[in-house]
Amino acid sequence: MRVTSDALRATFLAVLERANRHLLKTQTQIGTGRRVNLPSDDSFAAARITEIDAGLARLAQLKDNGIIARNRLSLEETVLADVVDTLQRIRELAVQANSATLGNGERAGIAAEIRERFDGLLALANSVDGHGRYLFAGYSERTQPFVIAADGSVEYRGDAGQRFIEINDERRVATNDSGDAVFQRIPSGNGTFSVAANPDNTGSGVLGAGTVVEPGAWVPGVYRIVFVTPTTYEVLDAADDPVAGGEHAPGGSIEFLGIGVALSGTPEAGDEFVVQPSTDRDIFTTLQALLARLETPVGSEADRPGLHNALGQTLVDLDRAIDHMIDLRAGIGARLRAVDDAVASIDAFEIQMTRELSELRDLDYAEAISLLSQQLLQIDAAQKAFSRTQNLSLFRFL
Repeated sequence: MRVTSDALRATFLAVLERANRHLLKTQTQIGTGRRVNLPSDDSFAAARITEIDAGLARLAQLKDNGIIARNRLSLEETVLADVVDTLQRIRELAVQANSATLGNGERAGIAAEIRERFDGLLALANSVDGHGRYLFAGYSERTQPFVIAADGSVEYRGDAGQRFIEINDERRVATNDSGDAVFQRIPSGNGTFSVAANPDNTGSGVLGAGTVVEPGAWVPGVYRIVFVTPTTYEVLDAADDPVAGGEHAPGGSIEFLGIGVALSGTPEAGDEFVVQPSTDRDIFTTLQALLARLETPVGSEADRPGLHNALGQTLVDLDRAIDHMIDLRAGIGARLRAVDDAVASIDAFEIQMTRELSELRDLDYAEAISLLSQQLLQIDAAQKAFSRTQNLSLFRFL
């Protein structure tokens, strides 16, 4: 078989090209620090790396969602803490105002501070985040939720929307609570029923807090407690049919249909007290009614029972509002814990997936540098060998 110089040259060039390709691959790996730069480097590893990269991108998005949720919920929780502090201070002032020893001027002074607290509460209800979005406007984040209407009442211009964000593949959490849910839908009275005195009462009977004695016996409806004499009463339903009656001693409790209504003082014959199911009432209406009562002078001692009845029931409404805010804060705390747990779980997955990614893609530098030295040596040796074969000829020996 005849081996020509051209054949030797072609074979050498093919071997040299293949060696240079291997050398270039090794140099690229060392330059990037990655074992797999192209699918052809390791098809199985390349496919798995693509899956892991997509998974890490998904985890990064979920972690960003968790940070957004944590920031929004933490801000709302801080605002609600300030709301609770404000309401507790207003309650303290209402207790002071309910004292029988205070005069009209002293109550007016208390009303002045409550009005300042009212304005502060309104500002809290219109709180914004760092991007100028209102916390309690529902979906309408660019609309101021609470404004003073022309008649002086507080009007809600947001909506009842609640935004949710995904914190893992199986759970979403709400990142806000609407102003409607926070400040407007607060049950009146004790949450089951509320009581009120007839403004035309002439006796000194003053209502206390209503309690549920036997929940299963309560039949929601409007009932009137009518005093036939200062010590006897009957309870009438909405159709004026009697449902209960009996004797009453000052400071005792009137019980019927599973509820109890405390009543101090001595009512006059014909005095009435109304019991009705709790309804939703916004906190601003409650406070404005309180202010109106405190700013209205008491003209005579006969007006004092009406004042104390109104203030006493306002205290019950304030207690309910404070409990409502505390419940909301507890719910936010639960959501924050869920977010923290989700972020911690994401961190753990990230570590695991990053480790696997490193094992598949990252380069062993010691091994690569050793291989590079070998490849350079092989190419150099091949070039020298080819150079020598090029000089071989029979004419040199003739």
